[in-house]
Amino acid sequence: MIRIRKTAELAAAAAIIATCAVSAGADGNTVDIAVDLSGETKTISPYIYGINEELMGGDVMPTAIRAGGNRSSAYNWETNASNAGSDKEHTSDNYFQQTMEKELADVPGAMSIHLSRRCAEKNNAYPMTTLQLAGYVSADMDGIVSQSEKAPSNRWNKVELIKGSDFADTPDLTDGTVYMDEYVNYLVKNLGSAKNGGIRGYSMDNEPALWNSTHALMHPEKTTCAEIVDKNVTMAKAVKQIDPDAEIFGPALFGYSAFVDLCSAPDWKDIKNERDDYRWFIDYYLDSMKKAEDEAGTRLLDALDIHYYTEAKGPCGERSCKHYSDEGCVQARFDSVRSLWDDTYKEDSWITDTGGTFLPLLPNVKQSIDKYYPGTKIAISEYDFGGSYDICGAIAEADALGAFMENDVYLATLFAMQADYQCAAIDLFTNFDGNGGRFGDTLRQTVSDNTGLSTAYASTYGDNTDVVTLVVTNKSMNDKTTANIKIKGGEYSYVHLYGLNNFAPQVFDMTDSNNAVQVSDNTIIYDMEPETVSLLVIAKDKESIPKNNAADAKEQKSSETEGKKKNSSKRKTTAVSVGIAGAALLGAAFGVFRAKKKK
Repeated sequence: MIRIRKTAELAAAAAIIATCAVSAGADGNTVDIAVDLSGETKTISPYIYGINEELMGGDVMPTAIRAGGNRSSAYNWETNASNAGSDKEHTSDNYFQQTMEKELADVPGAMSIHLSRRCAEKNNAYPMTTLQLAGYVSADMDGIVSQSEKAPSNRWNKVELIKGSDFADTPDLTDGTVYMDEYVNYLVKNLGSAKNGGIRGYSMDNEPALWNSTHALMHPEKTTCAEIVDKNVTMAKAVKQIDPDAEIFGPALFGYSAFVDLCSAPDWKDIKNERDDYRWFIDYYLDSMKKAEDEAGTRLLDALDIHYYTEAKGPCGERSCKHYSDEGCVQARFDSVRSLWDDTYKEDSWITDTGGTFLPLLPNVKQSIDKYYPGTKIAISEYDFGGSYDICGAIAEADALGAFMENDVYLATLFAMQADYQCAAIDLFTNFDGNGGRFGDTLRQTVSDNTGLSTAYASTYGDNTDVVTLVVTNKSMNDKTTANIKIKGGEYSYVHLYGLNNFAPQVFDMTDSNNAVQVSDNTIIYDMEPETVSLLVIAKDKESIPKNNAADAKEQKSSETEGKKKNSSKRKTTAVSVGIAGAALLGAAFGVFRAKKKK
């Protein structure tokens, strides 16, 4: 993300654009938003604001970080070698070492150790790593693996889930075999248990329905339903025996086809014929894991883990396109999030062309969990609604996070190679002031009378209603929208505004004296600029707000994090810095940072 060191340039741009904005006013739209603090509440999982490790290059402050993806399936924890699979000509190399500290290059399990360090730097984010279950991992870093060298061959080391003998403190690099329970034991000994600073979540590999495609030289046969269950049960038992408090995430299904029948798995028809009550593969998997738990006497699946990349198309006919100036395509991106929860919405995609039986997704997942494995949490360890380079991506991300809150998702980690605006949206919820200010942990009943135009999500810090955090969007590309916000159950006179717009992928402090916000008779009137995401810190008075806007935010513990905190805290004083160039210019209107749509 663009850093605040460019404050001077922002001030100059603000001065020019503000002049134009003032003279170009428009009537715009209106939306009524009602927040009921006396209604039912819901606890928001702190781990829905996560990312995958590929996005760790920026300043985003996630609450969970996953080390996973296609390469992780072929990762050799003993040597740190991995294979790219079809992503890059089935190349075995030192990819992971290139992304971490040099001293870790030859340390066993470096991928997970590096993950643990990064989580500590990011305010002790939840660390989730991947265990290898496909049968083989890369044996070397010698480049492209040919068809004639597919597993088994000397280019691969065999994977055994259970060693069956004493664990070694240092793995044996000469036996041609990698033991997964030994890996877990190694991580616990070196990092601590899940309760004591170690790895907290273990993913049962990655996208197994695609092994014969993504990793055709490692696992050329189609994956069967029975194979997934057998390996998940065996690995989960081993993990729980070594670290009972660690959480198991499985089976990391890649998308809709895997949810339905594991991509036409060879044994699915027989399973379905025997059990007509199984609507889709997810039912079979949950039921099988529950039966295994009953036999083992301990829970073997803590969270059902799925991946979700929108397949919805815009008018252009492309999914997740980059036509950021096309209103139809932008609206299609906004709408695509509704396939997570809205049974009145039908996306334009191959999924609905073939029936779309299990959309919206999250209610169907919850139905399966309630029937076959009650108490299982929901994880979405890869997802992306696109829009990396435009504010529309931040708006879609905000709505995705809202859907996760409202539908009891336990953990979610964004996956994209570039996600500037999505990460900025995450920061709006986790670090809006650069000092750990975060969206509340208790969801409050919030209703917008036009969700197609403006969505809203309100929260408090626990039961305390002195402070309300409200995230609200304006999805109109061209028009301002006036939000009439009424809060039932409290008296409020103070609002501090933060927000995202199309000027830059970062959170702007819009101050607590912004002319776009008016408070009167417990009603807040907020004039939102086109295509914006805003967070309003609403309080009885200024003194009610905790210093870091988060009642129980954890202390930053690493020196590197502290340094980054100081840098990012400049964001808190952006309005003051810009004020040197022009008084309260930044806070005058959210529209001062509107910029031309990127093409």
